[in-house]
Amino acid sequence: MTSNLEHYIRLAKNGDQEALSLVVSRIKDNIYGLALRMLNHTEDAEDQTHEILIKVITHLSDYREESAFTTWVYQIACNHLLTKLKQKAARPELTFNTFGEIISTVTIDAPPLECSSPERGIMLEEVRLSCMQAALTCLEKDIRVAVILGETYGVTSKEGAVILGITPEAFRARLSRGRKSLQKFMGGHCGLVNKNNTCKCHQHAAVAISRGESCPKKDTILLKDVAGEGREKLLAHLDELTEIERTIAMLRQYPEYKSPESFSNIISDLIHSGKYNIFN
Repeated sequence: MTSNLEHYIRLAKNGDQEALSLVVSRIKDNIYGLALRMLNHTEDAEDQTHEILIKVITHLSDYREESAFTTWVYQIACNHLLTKLKQKAARPELTFNTFGEIISTVTIDAPPLECSSPERGIMLEEVRLSCMQAALTCLEKDIRVAVILGETYGVTSKEGAVILGITPEAFRARLSRGRKSLQKFMGGHCGLVNKNNTCKCHQHAAVAISRGESCPKKDTILLKDVAGEGREKLLAHLDELTEIERTIAMLRQYPEYKSPESFSNIISDLIHSGKYNIFN
C-alpha cells in the first residue's frame, strides 16, 4: 500500500469527495475481479461489486489503519461475497465430477477449429480462462476464496487470516487443499498440464463456434496482442515446469479484470448524491 494512497484515504475520511473518488478508482478493479472469480457470472459480479463499494464508502470512517487498506477492503468484500454464496446455496454448483463429464463430452468428435489468426489465439485463451474459472468454481467457497486471495492477489497467510477471520495456519491449509484439488483435476484432464490428456483448448473453441458463439466472443476482455503474446509466454513457461507446478502457473496467468466503464459514473453519482451517509 503506497503512502500516496494512504494520503488520499485520510483526505477522504475528512470529507474530500475527490479524494474518495480516487480511492474508489484504485480498488474497484480488484473487487470486481474477486467477485467475478468467486461468482463466475458477469452480471452478479457487477451487482455485488457495486454493493461492496457502497459498504467501503459508507464505512470508510471505520478504517483505523491497523492493517493495510487492501486487507480491510478484501475483508469487507470476502464477507459480502461468502454471505451471498451461502444465500444461493440452493442453486446447484459445479463439481469436479460434473465438470469432468462436460469435458469428456466436448472432446469426443470435436470439429476442427476454423478461426483465423490472431482471433484464434484469443479464442484459445478465452477457453483456457473459462476452464480455469470453472475449475475454481468446483472448489468449496471457503477454499475458493483462499486460493483466489493467495494465488491471484498475493495475500500472505497473515493477511488472509485477518481477511477471513481464521488463523494463518488455517489459511495455509485451505490454500494447500485448494491447490492440490486443482492440480489433481487439471492433471487428469487438461492437455496443457499433461500432454497425454485428450482435452485441448481448440476442441472447446471449435464446439463453441459450432454452437453459434462468435470468434472471439463479442464481450471478450482480451486484447489481440496481449492474448496471443500472453499465451505464447505461458506455453513456453509451462514446458519449464513440472506437471504439479503447471496448474498454479496457469491459475496465476490471468489478465487483469477491468470493471465496467459505467462503474466510474455510477460511483461518482453515488458519492455526490448525498443518498448515503458517507462521512461521519
